[in-house]
Amino acid sequence: MNKILVFIFLTLICIEAKAQTNISGYITSSDSLTDKQQVFLSTKNTNLSEEPNIIASTQVDKNGFFNINYELSNEDKLYTLFINNKKKVAKSFILSNNDSLIFQKSDTSFSVYTNTNSIDKEWQKFKKFIEKQDAKSKNQTIYLNEIRNYAKDSLKILAIKLIGVKELKNKNLLEKDISLNPKYYTSLLGELKLSEIDASEYDFLEKELVFYHLKTTENKYSISKLINFILGFLLLISAVYLFSLKMTKTKKENQELSKQELNVKKLILEGKSNKDIADNLFISLSTVKTHITNIYNKLNVSNRAELIAKFKN
Repeated sequence: MNKILVFIFLTLICIEAKAQTNISGYITSSDSLTDKQQVFLSTKNTNLSEEPNIIASTQVDKNGFFNINYELSNEDKLYTLFINNKKKVAKSFILSNNDSLIFQKSDTSFSVYTNTNSIDKEWQKFKKFIEKQDAKSKNQTIYLNEIRNYAKDSLKILAIKLIGVKELKNKNLLEKDISLNPKYYTSLLGELKLSEIDASEYDFLEKELVFYHLKTTENKYSISKLINFILGFLLLISAVYLFSLKMTKTKKENQELSKQELNVKKLILEGKSNKDIADNLFISLSTVKTHITNIYNKLNVSNRAELIAKFKN
């Protein structure tokens, strides 16, 4: 009977241990000097600008040791530890209910630790890369390209890529980076939609992409309208010029003909025969022929058909 009770007791202990994540370690002596010093655990959305929400706390002993046993989510999420609400002495990390986080003694609180969560290791590497790029004096476009290339080539975990995107958003650089490489972000959004990550975590990216495509479409439409206007204007100018050229040419040609030749030309265009022309103008047939010859020579045509075709319009 006693063996059964011991077995049940040990089983309950194991279940309890499995249900809670152990977060423990030391803070520096300078941070632990104050009486009733506490370490707080808070949730922190991947939107790094949001205020943390305290979910657990523990007392720090006189040696600077603390231990937090709290049942976390089974999913990998972002958390923050800080001392007595002093957010300057804080550490953010990714953890799940299956992990443990242990802080070693060091000169700075929360600076040396081991975390069994593999995603956190990748995120910490990415943070160091970001800090390194921030320290460099480079133009914005080069900075964005390097961050994006690192995320694309070195980051294997989708959740970390999402955090990287939110880092850019918080620095007001996301809109510009989307304009530099929209295909990358469209592809990333597709991956996020197929993943188990909650849609509320990346809906900001979808909105940014919708805004970008609307803006691009609007710009293309505006450019198209401008091009059509310019083409229409050029066609109008061309038509006016051709009409003016034709009128000038006709006027010049008409000015070269005498009054009687103009009359003969008019009657020819009306389809009159030489005899009809002679009768209408009260001149001889030979005079009509002479006028017609002069008209042909002046207007550079060979016959009636060419003359009519020339003035048909």
